[in-house]
Amino acid sequence: MADFFNKAVKNVDSSEVEAFSSTSDSTIILSILCANTDGASTQDVTVQRKDASLTDKGYLAFTVPIPADSNFDVLGNKYILPSGDSLFISCSSSGTVDASFSYVVV
Repeated sequence: MADFFNKAVKNVDSSEVEAFSSTSDSTIILSILCANTDGASTQDVTVQRKDASLTDKGYLAFTVPIPADSNFDVLGNKYILPSGDSLFISCSSSGTVDASFSYVVV
């Protein structure tokens, strides 16, 4: 069976927003790359996993500082996101971070 590589891009807000949701038990997150597009200041990024009832299932990153005009790869390895679970993301200032999710559904 062929694997299909996908991506999703999200402009991050200062309030927590759902950035990615799994609809299959075989969703593999390959990368979460956060880019600070603010040329002047450091931005703190938080990435959290929640289940379908919005119960906290843990953090992948918690207030990680990203210097101005640089990026941060949240994952050091692949991450399996169970069906129904979602990743939520926020940063210290709205509109200053773009998050790119690379994933495979097999």
